[in-house]
Amino acid sequence: MAEVQSPLVDIPESRVGSHDQDKNVLINRLDELLEKYLHTLDKYQRVRELLSKQLSSGYLALAQANFQNRSTTHYGQDNYDERMQAIRKVSIREEADNSMIFLVAAKKEEAEIKNQSDEESKNGKLEKESASTSTATDPDKESEKPAKIVDPLRWFGILVPPALRSAQSSFFAAVEGPVPQLMDVARELRNQEIEIGRVRKQIKKL
Repeated sequence: MAEVQSPLVDIPESRVGSHDQDKNVLINRLDELLEKYLHTLDKYQRVRELLSKQLSSGYLALAQANFQNRSTTHYGQDNYDERMQAIRKVSIREEADNSMIFLVAAKKEEAEIKNQSDEESKNGKLEKESASTSTATDPDKESEKPAKIVDPLRWFGILVPPALRSAQSSFFAAVEGPVPQLMDVARELRNQEIEIGRVRKQIKKL
């Protein structure tokens, strides 16, 4: 009795080749994302080291100022003025692509930007009123006046040790430089991790 052989099913070569090609494209894409992630991670570590260096320099200078201080005043939070105002402010701005940008500006610069935007919104139509009338009839305008910003170093007198000024400069440099950079790089890392996870899921489905 003759043996009956089942016919072989041929898989189209074009279909197999397309499947392998798609997988290779995703693998190459994953390699690119991982390489980019490592570069971003290296940048994150360098910014953290810079932040740690500047903060350490600030605290060391503050300790030197207290050590060299001959008065009974201690340079620290125990002698802060409770009416103190921040002289640096972090602003978050959203871009068109839903990305976030972190900016640090001094209070004086922030007030100038706010005044400029207010003038543009009024389309050049400004009303002139006397100071006495505006003070008596419009209390809202009085509240719009920016509060006077006092340098915190003046809380401890006019002549302060150079080490205390050095501490302030180090803390300023930390807030204006590494802090917003660190937030930007951390956001980039999170976005790249999400993209890497998506590509890995696509590879597993093939």
